[in-house]
Amino acid sequence: MKILHYSLGFPPERSGGLVRYTMDLMNEQVKQGDEVYYLYPGHINILRNMAYIKADRKHSKINFTPYVLVNSLPLPLFGGIKNPNDFMRPVDAKLYLNFLEKLQPDVIHVHTLMGIHKEFFECAQSLGIRVVFTSHDYFGLAPEPNFYYQNRSYDNDNTSDQWMKIGQTAMSTWKLRLFQTSFYPFIRKVAHKIRPQKATNSNDVQKNIKKTADKSSFELLQQYYKSIFSMISFFHFNSTLALSIYQNNIQIGDNYACISITNSSVKKNNFKIPEKITKIAYIGPYKSYKGFFEFLKLPTLLQDENLEFHIYGSDLAVDLPDNIINHGRFNNDELDNIYQNIDLVIVPSLWKETFGFITIEALSYGKYALVSQNVGSKDLIDSQFRFDSVNDIKGQINCLDKYKIQKQKEMNTHYNEIKHIYTRS
Repeated sequence: MKILHYSLGFPPERSGGLVRYTMDLMNEQVKQGDEVYYLYPGHINILRNMAYIKADRKHSKINFTPYVLVNSLPLPLFGGIKNPNDFMRPVDAKLYLNFLEKLQPDVIHVHTLMGIHKEFFECAQSLGIRVVFTSHDYFGLAPEPNFYYQNRSYDNDNTSDQWMKIGQTAMSTWKLRLFQTSFYPFIRKVAHKIRPQKATNSNDVQKNIKKTADKSSFELLQQYYKSIFSMISFFHFNSTLALSIYQNNIQIGDNYACISITNSSVKKNNFKIPEKITKIAYIGPYKSYKGFFEFLKLPTLLQDENLEFHIYGSDLAVDLPDNIINHGRFNNDELDNIYQNIDLVIVPSLWKETFGFITIEALSYGKYALVSQNVGSKDLIDSQFRFDSVNDIKGQINCLDKYKIQKQKEMNTHYNEIKHIYTRS
């Protein structure tokens, strides 16, 4: 089977669950005998104004065939959109028509709408190529990936006024373009320094409106992405949470399946379930929307001298209580050692996370996982061990004798699930 994937790129320039899943799925498909191609938004060529596609020789030694979309649409990786017109710039349809006619894929698997033009989908539709979309993020439904702004989810208040409000504190397009430069891995470490300051009150926001595009531009942008979603042949939702949010914001119809995802770290492990809980961990970015600062409340809520609290995932300097041990950033090849040092993982996301790989990784290592109701991978956890607030965690820890850790599926099993979606009528 010929499969073309569209996603954000390669590590280390791009990271996170979306990229990891794309890489792992493509490698498994090659292993299973499929012919796999990969298109991703690459760098900006200031000497050529138009978008074009070229072979990616930088990653030529991998198992699948990569192509770079140069001069793609901007990538609003966080913070929203300030100038809607920059995200609707048309391209000559021949760009994608020639590319798709050359590859002749049986199916296109899209993992995000960031960076890709509407003409890509129009050409796929005109050629009768099936397009499958996996719900890793909410971009297109929202002007940023997380549907989260000023410490709240706004999926039930998804208006053009809200998009425009977010636009007041969004980066200008030229700053977003920095993330498509070759030196992005270096500037990522200091990216927070170029993020704009948030308006302190509604009056500040109103003053800034004149500096941003008008409401009609945001309405057109919403319609632009709705038209793209209308050209998706089949939706793969990775959780019931993601499904509900998409259904509340666009017309889906019956062409969808809700199937949990996995990655290559999930494998057969022989770790024993902890007999006693002593080491409690948070794994992920040290960011508010991920619930990091909620986790920092636990030493106070769980006052027990026998408990240890550990955090893994970032080199960001943060002020921590003395009883929280910061292990910083880690590589995937360190996972075995990390999980040997953990009894219980807390996944406290505040944004409505479409899935969350930390949950399945912890379960695959035979560790307990307590998850927020905002985490899509809660589908894999008994409802008794999902929390509305970290205040609930103490009671849940006292009931861990009722916790059942289920075996998690590996990539070869998930491969068959995805293949069925590709060929489903």
